[in-house]
Amino acid sequence: NLVTGTIVVENVFSLPGLGRLIFQAISNRDIVLVQNIVMLLAATVIAINFVVDLLYAAIDPRLKLGHA
Repeated sequence: NLVTGTIVVENVFSLPGLGRLIFQAISNRDIVLVQNIVMLLAATVIAINFVVDLLYAAIDPRLKLGHA
């Protein structure tokens, strides 16, 4: 969903970015570039989720006690 949304938004509003790059890579059948962009986006989502989980524990004292 993330990749599809990025492609649609960048093509509708004519913005340069990863969505347009992955669209061109798919059109040119550049599988290596498509794989790398998808891995980059997946790693970014995983990293952001990890940081948010750490911030939950820092903000909510109940989570530190283990009684969530």
